[in-house]
Amino acid sequence: MKNNIKYSSTRGKSVELLFKDVIFEGLAPDGGLYVPETWPKLEKKTLSRFSGMSYQQIAFEVISPYIDSSLSDDDLKNIIDKAYSSFDHPEITPLNKINDNKYLLELFHGPTYAFKDVAMQFISQLMGFYLKQDDRSLNILGATSGDTGAAAIESFKNIKSVKIFILHPYNKISEVQRKFMTTIKSDNVFNIAVKGSFDDCQNIIKQIFSDQSYKKNNNLTAINSINWARIMCQIVYYFYTISRLKTTGKRVLFSVPTGNFGDILAGYIALKMGLDIDMLNIATNENDILTRTLTSGEHELRKVKETTSPSIDIQISSNFERLLFDISKDTEYVNKLMSELKKTGKYTLCNDIIGQIKNHFCSYSVSEDEVNRTISEIYENHNIILDPHTAVGFASAGKCPENYDLSITLSTAHPAKFKDTVEKLISNDSFVTEKVKKLMQSDEQMIILENNATVVQDFISNNM
Repeated sequence: MKNNIKYSSTRGKSVELLFKDVIFEGLAPDGGLYVPETWPKLEKKTLSRFSGMSYQQIAFEVISPYIDSSLSDDDLKNIIDKAYSSFDHPEITPLNKINDNKYLLELFHGPTYAFKDVAMQFISQLMGFYLKQDDRSLNILGATSGDTGAAAIESFKNIKSVKIFILHPYNKISEVQRKFMTTIKSDNVFNIAVKGSFDDCQNIIKQIFSDQSYKKNNNLTAINSINWARIMCQIVYYFYTISRLKTTGKRVLFSVPTGNFGDILAGYIALKMGLDIDMLNIATNENDILTRTLTSGEHELRKVKETTSPSIDIQISSNFERLLFDISKDTEYVNKLMSELKKTGKYTLCNDIIGQIKNHFCSYSVSEDEVNRTISEIYENHNIILDPHTAVGFASAGKCPENYDLSITLSTAHPAKFKDTVEKLISNDSFVTEKVKKLMQSDEQMIILENNATVVQDFISNNM
């Protein structure tokens, strides 16, 4: 018998929902993010079996406790199998060994070469199943710093009951990232380039979703990592990784290139579910708001700097709110912090909260010079080609003062997505796949709009 696990908002002013409703709701009406009422614990005997299981089988064990009776076990297994049939590696998220204690977790074997495919391929199958079940349509709205949009568009392009509107910051993502989105010709896909930053795009999304009547009347939902299903899917590869390594008695560090905090939050949830992780490293580039927060307790927004790792060029890490809620268990405290952030652009965490965060997280920022040096050195010494985001993760892990027995860096994108940056550093273009070469020759389809929520909302309304 399945548990009908309930989900509540981090801000405590919205009614509790069941899984199916949470997936389509996205952002809670009070502006908060949905979290399950409890973290399911996986028994040690279950975890011990994972070493003999496929990625898909582990995904079922990890995801099923979060799903209620709206989805049968057989239907969930079918959705998982369909979702990962498009990946080009049988292990889905394989490990690549650098040396005896350093590994890369390759998350770029999906159709758009980025870790976002892991969740998005699942979500499109899941939503498609529910939409068919209910005989209804959906309008999806999302903002991307480069990879989410491509993964979402690729996943939903053939689902006729869905229209998808994706915002990206104009001229602030790589050409390959953009072309993974804008070369898809489908009547249900709308690419919107906003003259602003990713944070501007994200704020427009939040503003549109804050109009509850507009959201409800137009069947709007979000597929950014504010959507719980995104986080849920990403928990799986932490369990999968540990199942493939001999970690008994060893101290394990995961280093995660971090922008919106969703990917590393999934690691924290895996830990809460019973996985042995000693430390999670929040790897940041020169947009180091989370590194500064852990150092000083002050979470202060600054101007976004453009770097070669654009998916981390973020100041507002939306999913950090989920962590603050889980640690404090205090919706009033979370409301106070989010209100201060909106009004003043900053808030200060109390020492107790900072202390609890540091029990599980460390954070080190990396300069552009360090990113470039890391890409060059890893290629020269190990013949492995990193994208700039993975280089941030790897270089940041190297700054951790404690020695861990195993250090796993999440490799979040294929280097071909950032070919211009990488080619300059290694003088080798063999990593650029035929798929990317073909993309570069393809025509694009997008509309450029001002950084204005009303302008964007009007465009969406006229094209639903």
